[in-house]
Amino acid sequence: MMLLENKSVMITGANGGLGTALVREALGHNAKKVYCCVRDISKAEALKQLDARVELCALDTTDKQSVEALASKIDSIDILINNAGTNSEQRILQDNTVDFEVNLFGTLNVCRAFSNKIAKEGAIINVTSILALVNLPVMGLYCASKSALHSATQALRAEFALKEVEVYEVLAGPIDTSMSENQPMEKASPEDVAKEVWAGYEAKTFEIYPDPVAKGMKEGLTHAPEAVIAECAQSING
Repeated sequence: MMLLENKSVMITGANGGLGTALVREALGHNAKKVYCCVRDISKAEALKQLDARVELCALDTTDKQSVEALASKIDSIDILINNAGTNSEQRILQDNTVDFEVNLFGTLNVCRAFSNKIAKEGAIINVTSILALVNLPVMGLYCASKSALHSATQALRAEFALKEVEVYEVLAGPIDTSMSENQPMEKASPEDVAKEVWAGYEAKTFEIYPDPVAKGMKEGLTHAPEAVIAECAQSING
C-alpha cells in the first residue's frame, strides 16, 4: 500500500460519490497530503474528518479567479485528479452550456493553472466517460462535452510529456452516484471504480476502463461500432 507514499494528491469534485472514494483510496495508499477541492467547504466536513492529511480547498473550476487563487496557495502537487463534472441530462438541440463549462473548460482551467505546479514524474488523471466514445442522445450535451474532454486529454498528454508528467483518462460507465440517480441501468460502485483508477495508474494504463459496462462498450465499439451507435440512438425513440 505504498503506491502514493510521499506524494501529494489534489482531487476536484472531492465530495461527490467517486471523489470521496478516490480520496479514501489515496489515503489508503499512504498519500502524504490530499487536497480535497469542493465548491462549498461547509458541505464537506465529512472529508476533513477522514484523516489529518486531508486539506479542504474551496474551488469553482469554472471560475478562473477561483482556480488561480487556489494555485497561488499550493506550491506543488504530484497527482492532479480532475473529477469535477456535471450532467445536465439535456439533448443536443437544447440551449444549455453547463456541461461544456464544467466538464471541458473547468478541467482545462485547472490544468492551465497547475501546469507548472505538478512535479516531474507526476500525473494528471482526467475522469471522462465511456460516453466520450459514443453519444447517448438522451444526454447528448453531456456526451459531447466528455468527447471534447477525451480529445483535449490526448493533447494534454502530449503537452505534459514535455514536462515529464503523465496524463491518464478514466472512461467509466455509469457509477452509482447522485449524478446517475435518474438513469435506470447497471451501475458500478464508486469504491470499485476508485480502486480501478489507482490500479490503472500503478500499471501505467493511460486509458482506464474501470467497470464492466465501460469494458463491454469499448469491446463493442472496437468490433461492432455501428451496432453500439444504433443502440444508443434508441435512447430518444420513446
